[in-house]
Amino acid sequence: MTSSTLPRPSAPTAPGASALGGRIRMLRRSVIRGRATHAAWERPAFLGLLLVTAIAYFYNLTASGYANEFYSAAVQAGSTNWEAFLFGSSDAGNSITVDKPPASLWVMALSVRVFGLSSFSILMPEVLMGLVTVALV
Repeated sequence: MTSSTLPRPSAPTAPGASALGGRIRMLRRSVIRGRATHAAWERPAFLGLLLVTAIAYFYNLTASGYANEFYSAAVQAGSTNWEAFLFGSSDAGNSITVDKPPASLWVMALSVRVFGLSSFSILMPEVLMGLVTVALV
């Protein structure tokens, strides 16, 4: 046998690797382009709307400081004391509560627990919830 008639060894691949690559490409295309039944401009316009909304919401987010200091104090107390977190107290001693349901402060208090106390970590969950609202509407 000559070298021209010998089969070439193929590069070893994981089973189903080409199928997985095809699925990833198809998923990426469906995220960017949308379903085949939709117009080609719908999904890019939707993603553009979300991008413009995110830029507008995040632009100069910390300019207002802590926004409303009364609720920011409750967020700070909730980030340091679980009891103040559950009851919406504006102090860690749990003696004064705010005039909102405590669940309205929970997301912000959890953000402060994760990222530390700053005006950005207090206001960032509101921006993200606003983006989700724009996406749903």
